[in-house]
Amino acid sequence: MRQQVDYIRAALEQEKKPLGFLIGAGAPMSIRPNGVPLIPGLEELTARIRTDIDPAYATAIDTLISHLDPKDAGNLEALLNYVRSLASLPGSSDIRGVSVDVLSKLDAEICKVVRMHVDQPLPAGDSPYLALALWIGAVRRLVPAQLFTTNYDLLLEQALERQRVAYFDGFMGSREPSFDLQAIEEDQLPSRWTLLWKLHGSINWSQNSDGEVVRRPADADDASSALVYPSHLKYDQSRRLPYLAMMDRLKAFMRRPGAILITTGFSFRDQHINEVIDQSLRANPTASVQGLLFGSLDGYDEAVSLAKNLPNLLLLAEDAAVVGTVSSPWAPAESEPDGSTTPTKCTLGDFAELGNLLRNLTGDLPHKDTTDE
Repeated sequence: MRQQVDYIRAALEQEKKPLGFLIGAGAPMSIRPNGVPLIPGLEELTARIRTDIDPAYATAIDTLISHLDPKDAGNLEALLNYVRSLASLPGSSDIRGVSVDVLSKLDAEICKVVRMHVDQPLPAGDSPYLALALWIGAVRRLVPAQLFTTNYDLLLEQALERQRVAYFDGFMGSREPSFDLQAIEEDQLPSRWTLLWKLHGSINWSQNSDGEVVRRPADADDASSALVYPSHLKYDQSRRLPYLAMMDRLKAFMRRPGAILITTGFSFRDQHINEVIDQSLRANPTASVQGLLFGSLDGYDEAVSLAKNLPNLLLLAEDAAVVGTVSSPWAPAESEPDGSTTPTKCTLGDFAELGNLLRNLTGDLPHKDTTDE
């Protein structure tokens, strides 16, 4: 295990290779004021939609969830895609027992509840988000660091701004920045700028009266404001454009020679991102993905299946790893005087522990080991 952790540490210290982070829904759950996650996970967020949505829409939500595949019943994005696909069907008759009028309003109503729970301030003081921003600001890179996230919150933005780290997120302007595809595709920013790509949209993305996607302060009471979620069905093209462009950024990054992508809080359950990783790693054997997984490897079937066919996809879980397509538990620590052994654990899958490693590299806190060996 030490060899794998040392490789990650060395990758974080070097300044020449393209380096990126993929930050998933598990990352903000590592911040727990009063013992409760700052932002709920995807399943908890879906459950809160059922309890916190306007009572006028509660029955419709329960009805639609009952028609989803059981494995998608707790998946907010699967629910939204289903709502949008039904709302786009022609005709005026009820669909799945839900009126067309209700379907047309459900999208915004669901997004209101999401904003209510996701629009949280980054707590003052220490956090793994701040550690990441500190690390980015401390390393002078030859190419910009890239942050990819499936989260809708603004925690990354807050951390970068607190540390005065310049970043570009695909929007241009001041009062009401608009999505700028040309600026994204040209990709000629100075290396001191960080690139932030929100793969599944953001609570501060919405559409203006002209149908353009803009960035403006999140407003949970604004019915015209809507999150831009991934939707692979026929859906308003202007709202699909940012999502498609963000996914293209991930593809372009993974195709760069020597690219290293570190994942944290990402469960590898998003098949569209998995496809990008699979195709890119096959096409570019010099690239690698270091998947840092929280908890036991047994909980990541999709990730393990992918890694067993990709030698440049490594998975490091608390109790085991997949390295070079081979899955194996960590070797036990050295024997104690009484002959007993202590199980080896890799805790880097906890975003908080990854933050400790990043702080250690920038010298902001005393050294703290991130593994138990």
